[in-house]
Amino acid sequence: MLRAAARRALPAALARGARRYTGHVPSSTLALVYDNHGHPSKALRLREVPVPPLGPDDVLVEMIASPVNPADLNVVEGTYPIRPGTFPAIGGNEGLGRVMRVGERVRDALATRYPTESNNGDAFSPESLARGAPLHVVTAEPGCGTWRAHAVIPARKLRTLQRGTEPASVLPGASAHEPYLEELAQMSVNVQTAWRMLEDFVRLDYEQATVVLNAPMSAVGRAAIQLCKHRGVDVVALLRPRPSHEAFAADANRLVELGASLVLHDDGAAHRTTEARSRLANLPPVRLALNGVGGASCVNAASMLARDGVVVTYGGMSKQPAGIPTGAAIFKNVAARGFWLTRWLEDRRMEEEASVHADPSVVPWAHGSFMPPSDSAYAKGKRHAMATECERLIRAGALNLPTRRVGLEEAVD
Repeated sequence: MLRAAARRALPAALARGARRYTGHVPSSTLALVYDNHGHPSKALRLREVPVPPLGPDDVLVEMIASPVNPADLNVVEGTYPIRPGTFPAIGGNEGLGRVMRVGERVRDALATRYPTESNNGDAFSPESLARGAPLHVVTAEPGCGTWRAHAVIPARKLRTLQRGTEPASVLPGASAHEPYLEELAQMSVNVQTAWRMLEDFVRLDYEQATVVLNAPMSAVGRAAIQLCKHRGVDVVALLRPRPSHEAFAADANRLVELGASLVLHDDGAAHRTTEARSRLANLPPVRLALNGVGGASCVNAASMLARDGVVVTYGGMSKQPAGIPTGAAIFKNVAARGFWLTRWLEDRRMEEEASVHADPSVVPWAHGSFMPPSDSAYAKGKRHAMATECERLIRAGALNLPTRRVGLEEAVD
């Protein structure tokens, strides 16, 4: 049975951990596979599967850490808009790994764009990739099947991690030190979801706005709290009841450490007490509500919004509809919106493709976010700007995203 994140306080990540890198390319690899949609505890099986042949535009990646997100489990269940093209399918939409091989067209393009005297213009040969400093990548698009030890993925679906401001600084041979790998493995889905919701719906001025959110212990919730702290925005966290007062206090203290200004019981009444009203009155107006639960919890969060506030729904853990109190909708003009990162990324990708034809200063780059030249559409676009800032904050230690390590072999019973 898959040991899902919801059973403990911390999200889970399938992590292989540090190990000696040899550069050997196996003919088969371990993977969490499902032959049909169903409950993850019944559908997922650990199998040895062939490593696909490397195409000219592909990259062979040794996976290091692959988060287990609720949406990943929904994909296995068949209840998510993203579906596998064929069965058997491999689970996982997000992760970080080390580049082992690059396809012929990828290698030729990179060798031309980033020549190095030390390796006769080719820093991406199998030998260089094996003996140089690790070249790490994260997934840039969903559907990569990251719950496996080795994966062949189109280069355009991967984003190379930066070690400096110049492109050459990410080449093999740069610094071998790579901190925060497990945090970086989570930057493509949860961190960017939190980032966009704080950026796109209301203006959150420094010390002039408050955000309320439910599911604060989720990966998106914890990322949003820390991003708000970085921006100087107050956060009210609605925390569901725990088995004991001590358990609630422990989680509440953790949220305060992350940056929450106020933690309240998510019971529909806690924010209406005299003490809570007094504390809320000392905070800036609540402009934005982030809803990952739905049902009564969403109504609670929306009821706290100030005039012209917005509640943004990104998840529905309660499996109940997201709603707004009638009074808030009528008298405070509170609005409801939804956000899905996959759709946002696809829209921005289409914008980038259009810019190649509209702007002569933009050069075509077939491999998208994989080592993009500074004059490429991706490097000039919003996807790159967001990912670069999220990575910078993680490397600066501003985002603390601990996980429970679970090996592939341990993920199923």
